[in-house]
Amino acid sequence: MKKPKNQIELLNDAMLLLEERRREEYEELKLQFYETSENFRPINIFNQAVKDFREGTEVKTNLFETILSITGGYFSKKILVGKSNSLVKKILGYAMQYTVTNFISKKVSTDKEK
Repeated sequence: MKKPKNQIELLNDAMLLLEERRREEYEELKLQFYETSENFRPINIFNQAVKDFREGTEVKTNLFETILSITGGYFSKKILVGKSNSLVKKILGYAMQYTVTNFISKKVSTDKEK
């Protein structure tokens, strides 16, 4: 009758080890969940984006070029067309704005390459 007792003891030991392992894995899972939820908080995502923007000079250059192009196109339209109620003038103004914006964008990017 000694055999069943040893098997029962072995089974109990294995159950205790599994229970301990389950507790450890549960604690690790809770910790990982906390870290993940902290990383995906909106303020942390925003802070990371700002940090990446500060460190990336290429992004700043591209942003400056884009703003310069759009502003140039907008002001050229305002100067040449002004306020107009005519649909034809508005369409021509938007076409001019688009053309000037593309021209400035290409000019700035080619000057940057030199």
